[in-house]
Amino acid sequence: MEEKRNLIPPVDIYENEEKFLLVLDMPATDKQNIEIECEADTLTVSAKVHEVEKEWKPVVSEFRLSDYKRTFNIGNRVNRDSINAKYENGILTIELAKSEVAKPRKIEVNVA
Repeated sequence: MEEKRNLIPPVDIYENEEKFLLVLDMPATDKQNIEIECEADTLTVSAKVHEVEKEWKPVVSEFRLSDYKRTFNIGNRVNRDSINAKYENGILTIELAKSEVAKPRKIEVNVA
């Protein structure tokens, strides 16, 4: 039996002063099959894909569907209590609020 490998979904990462935004391309799954875990300094995203209908037999198969798995090292830059996710049309979007450590701050210069 061939061991099933996980696909690493492609991701775009954005940021503004308040948040990081991860946009992952994960077709052929649904909300119920997606797991997002945050443990220590690691954010892990995994998902099971749908099986093709059993009544269909492949004629041409240019790629194999596999489950997804990707990890991100988030360090202390993310507020773990403010992580939100949304899945729509094959795209998983994860908003990560920045911790105070990661937010830009202005340093006041004092006169000697």
